[in-house]
Amino acid sequence: MSNTPLHITSLQNDQVKTLVRLRNRRERDQQQVTLIEEPLVITRALAEGYPLHTVYFCSENLREQDGALLEELRTAATAVVELSAPVMAKVSYRNHPEGLLVVAPQQKHELNDLVADRTTPPLIVVLESVEKPGNLGAVLRVADGAGADGVIICGQGTDLFNPNVLRASRGAFFSVPTVECTSVELMAFLKAENIRAVATSPIADHAWDQTDLTAPVAVFLGTEHDGLSTELLGSADATIGIPMLGRGDSLNVATSAAILLYEAVRQRQKQD
Repeated sequence: MSNTPLHITSLQNDQVKTLVRLRNRRERDQQQVTLIEEPLVITRALAEGYPLHTVYFCSENLREQDGALLEELRTAATAVVELSAPVMAKVSYRNHPEGLLVVAPQQKHELNDLVADRTTPPLIVVLESVEKPGNLGAVLRVADGAGADGVIICGQGTDLFNPNVLRASRGAFFSVPTVECTSVELMAFLKAENIRAVATSPIADHAWDQTDLTAPVAVFLGTEHDGLSTELLGSADATIGIPMLGRGDSLNVATSAAILLYEAVRQRQKQD
């Protein structure tokens, strides 16, 4: 790779037009790429060995402490391109861009990746039709913190590779294997791996802290408005509820995930 990167100053440059189109999910999916912004998230991608295509940087916006990160990116990425500040503002997914933008492939996982080389009972989060990128990213962050083995997404939810998912996850996107599949594929996988399906519901069989989460388990979470579909509720081995003691009727999906995953952590540590 050349030590002198291409420097783009024209808003009409073809690469600039391509980057602008990548704001759209259809274009990202067609090219099978995603956009990574924010130095912390980029650093997590590097730490996890995530492949990187092209790094775009803006010297005018680049923070002094991110110079070392840029040098790492020069080695890890396929290409490095410098952008002027107006060009960076035009191509950035965020309203107030920093000095780095990375185009990376959509690296996808399979269901079997979630149970490969397991030495402890699997702990998996299943999200059905979660619509907001921020919620999905927050669940990934919780899953990473609780040491969950992965997240499964089914239903008509948000785009897993939406740049806001990566940002909201604070980089946990790169350390938590996440799989998109149908509900039929989900239930076949859980049955084959003897993983118990525990679904959250306002009308539940058990309270959140009175359910055994030490065995292989997948915790099902739905949307805040509609909850889980009747299909997944009916397919679950048990239902579990979190009490609502105030006037609200539901919790944020990431909050629910945190309560249940850390209850699983508590039970498993107590068992040890």
